[in-house]
Amino acid sequence: MAKAIEGMGNVVTDDKGMTLYRYDKDQPAPSKWTCSGACTKTWMPVIVQDSVKTAGVANSLLGTVHRDGKKQLTLAGWPLYRYLGDTTSGQANGQAKDQQWYAVTPSGQKSAKTG
Repeated sequence: MAKAIEGMGNVVTDDKGMTLYRYDKDQPAPSKWTCSGACTKTWMPVIVQDSVKTAGVANSLLGTVHRDGKKQLTLAGWPLYRYLGDTTSGQANGQAKDQQWYAVTPSGQKSAKTG
């Protein structure tokens, strides 16, 4: 879902309103994830079943990449993650973390805003 977060503009969230992020070290085409091992304890991959309901995000931009026998959601080819430091809906504490993690916009771009 696309959701306006104060200081961030419109970013993509999950069904609970938690901000979704993309990682600069990943690759969008073809989709490839690089966050693994200890990284996934802080940055949890968004694992989905076959269908995803969206609002404010073009279905044509959504996809998946195979990850350890599961499907990780992608947007414009970028694998998506949740951040451990976001504990309630509307937070974007992972924005610009290590200058590599960014909230993702509905078009798949990284949000340039920093709350």
